[in-house]
Amino acid sequence: MSQYHYIFIHPGTPREQLLADISFACGVQLAPVSSEYIDYAANLGQAAVEVEFSHEYEEDYGIPFERYESLFTIRDFGSDLARQEALAREIFGRLASLGRYSLMLVLDLQQLIETATPRDIGSAK
Repeated sequence: MSQYHYIFIHPGTPREQLLADISFACGVQLAPVSSEYIDYAANLGQAAVEVEFSHEYEEDYGIPFERYESLFTIRDFGSDLARQEALAREIFGRLASLGRYSLMLVLDLQQLIETATPRDIGSAK
């Protein structure tokens, strides 16, 4: 079973700004997707990024998912977890550098890796 990295984001609005910032962080333009759960996505060559403007996750494993409005998934096409994590950390860092969002980087919805807030960018957990 594949494991994915997720970046949870608050606030999730305005959506246009969020999409522009995620596109900046990923280095590619996100495109709308016709899917029940995924709102926008992009192909990064070795991986995909899939954005959801809302979710129904609640606190689990001590991780406060419900405090974040939106999320996106980083999914490596070759299931290379190390490469996927490196990419997720790179995207997380770029997004955190903007100073606009509270962020949470999570592995497989079970392990909190890192958080950032607009006032405290990049505090490791």
